[in-house]
Amino acid sequence: MAGFNKSYLGLLISSLLVVSSQTAVAQDADADTESEAETASENVEKIEVRGMRSSIKESLHIKQNSVQVVDAIVAEDIGKFPDQNVAEALQRITGITITRNAGEGQNVTVRGLGGDYNVTTINGRRMASEHSSRDFNFDLIASELLGGVEVYKSPVAKTQEGGIGSVINIKTRRPLDFDGLTFSASAEGIYEDRTKEVTPQASFLVSNTFLDGTVGALFTAVYSERTLRIDSYEGQGFYNANTEDADLTIRQDVDGNGEFDPYVDNEWGSIIPGYVRYGNKQDTRERIGGSLALQWLPGNDLEVNFDSIFSSYETNGTESQISFVTYDESWTPGIPGVKDVGFAEEGIVDSIVLYDGGAMAELLNVSRPRITETYQVGINANWYATDELSLSFDVSHSSAKNENNGHNRYIVARGFVDEISIDASTDNLLPDVSVTPTLGRETPFGAHYSYNSGTGIKDEVNEFRIDGRWQPLASDWISSVEFGVNIGEQTKTTSANASRNPSAFSNAGSQLSSDEYSDFSVDYSAAEEINGFDLFRLPGSVIVDSDFSNFLDGEPGQHPSPWPRFDYDQLFSFYQSISPEAANQLIKATPRPRDSYDVSEQTSAVYASVNIENQIMDFPFVLNIGVRAIETDVGSRGFSLNPDLVRFVAADPEEPEIIQFLEEVENYQEQVEFEDSYTDVLPSINFKLNLTDELLFRATASKVITRPGIGNLRAWSYLNIAEREYHASNPGLEPLRANQGDLTLEWYFSDYGALTAALYFKDIETFSTQGRNGTTTIDGEEFEIQSYINSDAGGEIRGIEVAYQQSFNDILPEPFDGLGVQLNYTYVDSGYDEVDESHEEYDFRVRDLPFRGMSKRSYNAVLYYEKDRIQARLAYNWRDKYLTNEDDWGGVRWQAAYGQLDFSASYDVTEQVNVSLSATNLTNERGYAYIENEDQITYLYRAGRLINLGASYRF
Repeated sequence: MAGFNKSYLGLLISSLLVVSSQTAVAQDADADTESEAETASENVEKIEVRGMRSSIKESLHIKQNSVQVVDAIVAEDIGKFPDQNVAEALQRITGITITRNAGEGQNVTVRGLGGDYNVTTINGRRMASEHSSRDFNFDLIASELLGGVEVYKSPVAKTQEGGIGSVINIKTRRPLDFDGLTFSASAEGIYEDRTKEVTPQASFLVSNTFLDGTVGALFTAVYSERTLRIDSYEGQGFYNANTEDADLTIRQDVDGNGEFDPYVDNEWGSIIPGYVRYGNKQDTRERIGGSLALQWLPGNDLEVNFDSIFSSYETNGTESQISFVTYDESWTPGIPGVKDVGFAEEGIVDSIVLYDGGAMAELLNVSRPRITETYQVGINANWYATDELSLSFDVSHSSAKNENNGHNRYIVARGFVDEISIDASTDNLLPDVSVTPTLGRETPFGAHYSYNSGTGIKDEVNEFRIDGRWQPLASDWISSVEFGVNIGEQTKTTSANASRNPSAFSNAGSQLSSDEYSDFSVDYSAAEEINGFDLFRLPGSVIVDSDFSNFLDGEPGQHPSPWPRFDYDQLFSFYQSISPEAANQLIKATPRPRDSYDVSEQTSAVYASVNIENQIMDFPFVLNIGVRAIETDVGSRGFSLNPDLVRFVAADPEEPEIIQFLEEVENYQEQVEFEDSYTDVLPSINFKLNLTDELLFRATASKVITRPGIGNLRAWSYLNIAEREYHASNPGLEPLRANQGDLTLEWYFSDYGALTAALYFKDIETFSTQGRNGTTTIDGEEFEIQSYINSDAGGEIRGIEVAYQQSFNDILPEPFDGLGVQLNYTYVDSGYDEVDESHEEYDFRVRDLPFRGMSKRSYNAVLYYEKDRIQARLAYNWRDKYLTNEDDWGGVRWQAAYGQLDFSASYDVTEQVNVSLSATNLTNERGYAYIENEDQITYLYRAGRLINLGASYRF
């Protein structure tokens, strides 16, 4: 990696020296020659973006004048993005929907495709991501650092490959965008109506130019804190007669003899999930961001830019949960545990009372912190060599990391009460639940399960580009020829950490008495029998009173009273008092090198395209025809089973066909490296026809790819001896390839108004899926290879996008002439190609399910007002339900439809001073997911409202 950085940096510096010398010669030869950049600037409309209407004007200008299908968002003013979060701003674009993290926008789906299907760049350069996949968390980047975002829905040859969904380009500001000294600063207070706390947010931008406008410097910084509270309900495991989980049933001791009767007349399916769980999550989030941009114009023919952006984002939250088990398993008390069983009309259980040993209330401590740092630096030089030829040289480095050495916790303590009533017979979404007596610090709790884990992630991206543009002045129809080379390298490294034995202190440490831990010192004096279980009784110092009230406020029904929580540090000290060896070696997270890996990709791309401008029957058109060729070399390193080392022995001398490993499986593992490569040629056509000055038609066609998921490329393998299956990685997995096209009709009837419609189609040739990949012989035994493969079937996506926006400033009388609207609607459908129904790995396709994360319908409605010193906006966003898991416990999991209303307003006190007020989720909507049907809620959360009050100053 270091060699890569030095070699390309040296290459760039050498290029700049050559360019500078050539520039000097050109200037001596003809000092009066106008540069191409200056000529172009005279012909291109410059738009000063101040206010909502101006930002709409520029975004429409970008869309109308682009040769490809693109949508754009432009900051309303310096440091003033239209939404608090980049993802939440993107959701206003047709075809884009978002997913939320604790109510805050985080990831995006474009035209039905999310995650790995989209590529994110900053200033045209690929951005590293602390996400474990190729997805990008947009909550990392503070919106105050941005000047705009462009979403490319159809590619040209110059566009970064890898996004079947889209390429999302985040643009930062540069100093020569401003005239001389510019300063802007803002401060806000953020009120969260569930925590009842106010937290600060502040930002500033300073930019200036020097030496007669030939040198510029810009610096931006932002700081914010947020507190969040999420109240939630979770249901896991549903009885559905048409699924494999049909045996998830409730039984009752009918005759009262203390034992369940045989499975005959007292076993019933239930609409009550197997686990009923409630959670209260309190999260603190701190973001520090900054950007530095430098520009230098050493001559009329050369421009040098340095861009950098940095973001540190840390979330620290703990969720306190309470969980009830409603069905019998071997590890639960179970007998007798269920009474007062109620039934719905169809004979399905809809209410129960858990009592005696069955009234178990488990406390959970769950946390998944994010400690991230992300940055990118890049140097770019644009050389206008002649009136016809310009060259651009660009080198960049990006890095992202999520530091997690085992910070994740999933800790369970067992408690018991007299009765737990669960009644799902009401018309509410959630069942009515009551606990008798109310859980408190005096409730007996015992140690059960303590799992600490976490995977640290580091992602690095290095790129070097040379882009050229030739504009033949003598040609009547070729406006330009573009060409270039793009060399890149990306390496994602994961470092796993986990507890060795999270159940070490369960059942009063019964496992610690085994020979494996004979060297451990164990004090069993804290062991007690609690409701039939032998448990280490937790001391009072571990249990802490609840720190919240008004649980699930706004959600109809009866919910548990706030429950106690426990202090993990005190719990770990308690473990150490019992057995310091077990606590430190089995419970504390330790590095797991055999579960760690890294994946690297080196890409070499060349491209060429021609832009043709002419007329068809007096209708002007632009035609872009291009091709991009890419070679990708994949490397994967990690621990994997070496089949040549494996030795089997008979598990039972009387049944020699039943085998087992001769030694511990770790003895057969070793660090391995895999390498593979593939090549793609990606043609593209973008055609734009101006039917009038206001009305244009587009048609595009292209071949695109999305590279395989990072997790599918990692080096690993294991043997399932019982099933005779050898599960292995497949670094040779090829990308998902697709052919796609667009047809659009766009009417730009004013600077601030447009009516556009688009039809699009994506034919995906193949998917990555788990499946059979041949057979292999290991120590004389035959095993079927199971790995990720490129399936022999693909799928299709078809969609419609319609958008309308208009300012009524020339239509309505005062004071209503400040009104304007933005409306858009998206319909998208998907389907998989037919497959052989005998292929188990294709089961979800046989069932005719849509793509994951794809809402069939979504729309946005924005009403804004801008006049004199006042700006206001009311924005509603809605998306249809979407699939999140084809094979959840009990059936298919769907995220329910969700709509949210947001408001913002500002007032210019003077030309320099502005005050603002905004509120998100005005109607306090909740989100929820369900299994199969909306009677089976698997997750519901309430995040509350956020209210921002702030002021800004600019000169």
